[in-house]
Amino acid sequence: MERLCTFALSGMKPYQVFAFFLAVVGLIFGLQLLFPNGLEIGGQEIKIFSWERWLNQKPINNQRVDGKNLLQLQAKTDQLIASHGLDSGINFLDSARLDSESSFSPLVSEFKIDSSSGIQYPAGDSTILYPFFTLLDSVKKRKELVRILHFGDSQIEGDRITGYVRQRFQQLFGGCGPGMIPLAEEVPSRFSVEMKASQEPERIVLYGKPYQGPLRHFSVLHSIFHLPVDSQNTGVQFSYRLRPSGFQRANFFDKATLLFRNQHSEVTFSSRFPEGSLDTNSLAPSDSFSRFVLHSNKKKSALTFTIQSAPENDFFGVCLDCVSGVAMDNIPLRGSSGMELLKISGRFLKEQLRQMNVKLVILQFGINVVPYDSKGYSWYESALTKAIETIKKASPGIQVLVIGVSDMARKTDGQWQSFPNIGQVKEAQRNSARNTNSAFWDLNQVMGGENSIHSWVGTEPPLAGKDYIHLTPKGAQVVGEFLFQSLIHEYQKSKLNSRSIALP
Repeated sequence: MERLCTFALSGMKPYQVFAFFLAVVGLIFGLQLLFPNGLEIGGQEIKIFSWERWLNQKPINNQRVDGKNLLQLQAKTDQLIASHGLDSGINFLDSARLDSESSFSPLVSEFKIDSSSGIQYPAGDSTILYPFFTLLDSVKKRKELVRILHFGDSQIEGDRITGYVRQRFQQLFGGCGPGMIPLAEEVPSRFSVEMKASQEPERIVLYGKPYQGPLRHFSVLHSIFHLPVDSQNTGVQFSYRLRPSGFQRANFFDKATLLFRNQHSEVTFSSRFPEGSLDTNSLAPSDSFSRFVLHSNKKKSALTFTIQSAPENDFFGVCLDCVSGVAMDNIPLRGSSGMELLKISGRFLKEQLRQMNVKLVILQFGINVVPYDSKGYSWYESALTKAIETIKKASPGIQVLVIGVSDMARKTDGQWQSFPNIGQVKEAQRNSARNTNSAFWDLNQVMGGENSIHSWVGTEPPLAGKDYIHLTPKGAQVVGEFLFQSLIHEYQKSKLNSRSIALP
């Protein structure tokens, strides 16, 4: 278009060029008079330039968020995840003594938690998460592994937020490893895990471009893997190696669990740890959710196994954990609004939550809902309510934390401004938590509220991307610490109220 205009103008005389520009200006003013609010052609909204809007345009006000303070918080997170926690031999015996006598304190003054940045509860019932906190105290004594599932959209891809919070929980309560990961990934997205397969399995997903068939036996990872036709004879090899660049406690594991459903035939696993002997096991067909567990007496950072199976059997992934402590799984569903859980068989979901000892589910969605304007969001509130009810029905006693949508912006009249409907989407999420007696955390307020994303984008290094939506890994650390502090703040309150629970 630019070349066409240049070519057209190059052949004109000066007065003709002047007349051309006058015609363009006249056209713009004419369109302003006829269509002051813009016009719609073929379903596309076209904005008309307005001198009045341009002259009256006000700068974005985000003074509530200090970029320097954000960078100081980010620097603090680097220090916190470098702490050794349990590895240092510290034993927190009394919550009242934590800040004064421990070099590793779970409460950090820089991350102030108040009514807007803390966990919110329906009807003020702050005891909702107490059962989860009680389990955290018992994990070391009972040699138990307590699992947290962190579902979310692309805001948590690459183990952002999840990886940081996992490290902080494991520092305090024990545990190790990156948790549950899919059997394979077409595009590597986890910076802490290197995954390889001798042959790429077929991947069927419930989100993005979902599978439309009758299958409902999906894992909580929202995916199923089928092996190639010849795998029953030749087998397919899968290998996982933990990169040292990941968070410290995600760099090793001492228990590996393969997740599958071999309803059609026997399945054979041949597994090997580095410098270890080959171990082969065969399992009879089963229509239920199944696990094959491999233990090691020493810390491991890699695992290789080969699967021989009929191509119709379902495989899901592998959990790389410690025998006890906290496991936290990163389950990003790009493009999802969080409703796909409704498509998983209730019985199969129940089997997974029970066998993997899931005690807390975190739901962090919304950035795929906000861009689509709606007259109201009661439909979203209803759907999210049903998704939470599905989780609680599958595992009575499980706790759910809903994280409200983060601040995000779009260009309006040449400026990046927060989407005007963020408040409505967030309120629908808060209502769904209230409807299901679940906890709620207002991430938008934690970030600084309306137009706060500007400050997160504007730091150096940036804490949010130039799309004004997604957090960078550094920004995810800040959010992760605020989330961890909010949960630990409630954990401390539960201890002060009960006075019968001791820290591990």
